[in-house]
Amino acid sequence: MKFVEVIDGDVGMLQSTGPDDKITTERLHPSRFATRLRDINRLPIRVLKVAKAAPDLSRAADVTVDKKTYHVLNYRDSGLAAALYIDSFNNLPERVTYTEDDPIYGDTVNEIAFSDFKDRDGVRLPDTISTSLNGKKIREEHIRTLINNPKYDEASFAIPADVRSQPEVGEHIVSQWPLRRVIIGVGYEEFGREQKVQLDPLAPGVYHVTGGSHHSLAIEMKDHIIVVEMPLFEERSLAVIKALEEKIPGKPVKYAVLTHFHNDHSGGMRAYAAKGATLYVHESIVPFAEDVLGRPHTVRPDSLAKAGGNKGSVEGVGDAGKTLTDGDRTVQIFTVPNGHAAGMLAVYLPKEKLVFVSDLYTPGTPVQPGDPNAVALFTAITKANLSVDRIAGGHGGVGPFKDLQKVGSVAKTGS
Repeated sequence: MKFVEVIDGDVGMLQSTGPDDKITTERLHPSRFATRLRDINRLPIRVLKVAKAAPDLSRAADVTVDKKTYHVLNYRDSGLAAALYIDSFNNLPERVTYTEDDPIYGDTVNEIAFSDFKDRDGVRLPDTISTSLNGKKIREEHIRTLINNPKYDEASFAIPADVRSQPEVGEHIVSQWPLRRVIIGVGYEEFGREQKVQLDPLAPGVYHVTGGSHHSLAIEMKDHIIVVEMPLFEERSLAVIKALEEKIPGKPVKYAVLTHFHNDHSGGMRAYAAKGATLYVHESIVPFAEDVLGRPHTVRPDSLAKAGGNKGSVEGVGDAGKTLTDGDRTVQIFTVPNGHAAGMLAVYLPKEKLVFVSDLYTPGTPVQPGDPNAVALFTAITKANLSVDRIAGGHGGVGPFKDLQKVGSVAKTGS
C-alpha cells in the first residue's frame, strides 16, 4: 500500500497508488481528515501548544503510574476530551489520551505515548511513539532518522482546484475506526456517510440486502423478520432496518445472526439489540457479543444507548447448529470450521436451496482452486448434506453452487 495525505487548512487530499501504479487523487474522506487533524494536534512538537490554546484547559490532580508521577492537564480538542500527562521529573509530555467513539468498543480511550527522548538540534523529541486503544497497543513506531526543518518542495503540498471543488461527503467523526481499516487495506468509505440500501429479491420474502460494501440477508417469516449479518456500524444497521420496515411493514426483526466477530461484520449489532432482537452468534463469541452490547456509548450515543441498553439478548450456536422455523419457512444456522475466523456461522434455507456466507467465499469473484476458505465452506456444506443451488455473499453477489464446487472440492477430490 502507498498513499499520500495532504492537509491545507480545511481541505484534505488523498493520493493513492494502485496495484497497477496508477495514482488516484481525491478529496480526503471527512472522518479520515478529522482524525488525521487530531493526530497532528497530539504530535510531541505540537501537543503543548494545542493544550495551552484550549479555552477549557485545567489542571487535574497528579497521578502516579509505575512509581512515576505525572502532572495532568485536561482540555478538549477536536470536540473530544483530552488529557496530557507530563513527567513531573523532566517536564516532558509522555502520554496524551483522547476519549473517542468506536462502532465496536463505544467510548474508547485512544492513547499515544512518547518515550526514548533524545536531543535533536536543541529540541528533545521521542524516538519511540506507540498508540493504544483501551490499553491494547495497536501500533509502535521507532524513529531511526529525524531531520528538523528539512528542505521540501512547497508545490508538493498544493491541493489542485479540482480536488478543492469536490464535495465533502460525510461527517467529521474523529475515530480510529477508519484508520484501522486504511492500514489493512480494506474499505472504510461508507463510514459517516448516507447509506444506500437495496433489497434484491432472491425468492418470495427473501432479500439480498446490498447497496454498500457489506451485505446482509433478510428473511420474511409469518410475523417477523430474520436478518443475517449486522456489518460495519450503527448507521448501516439503522438504514437496513428502516428499509425493511418500509418493505415489510408490521413485521419486526426478531432474530439477527452474526456470521463472525470481525469488526467490519459485527459493528452494527447494537442497533438490532436496541430493537429487542435476539442475536445468534457462535457459542465461542458470546462473551464478545455481550461485551459489545454492554459498552457505554456517550461520545456518540447510538440507538442502544438512547434506549437505555439491555434491550436485546445473545444466544450461542454450537456445532450442532440451530434451526428457526415458523411452520412454513425453515432457516438453518450451521458452523463452518475454517482458518479465517473462529466461530464462523453460515445460514441455509432448505426450501430455497440457498446459503448465505461472509468472507469465506465471494460469489462473482475469481477464486483459486483449492482456496482454503472455499474448501472449508464446501466441506461444511457437504458434511451437513445440504442441498444447495445458490450462494449469496456478505460481499459480492449471488452465484451458483457449482462455482464453489469447482474450487472447493479440489482438495477433497484431488482432481
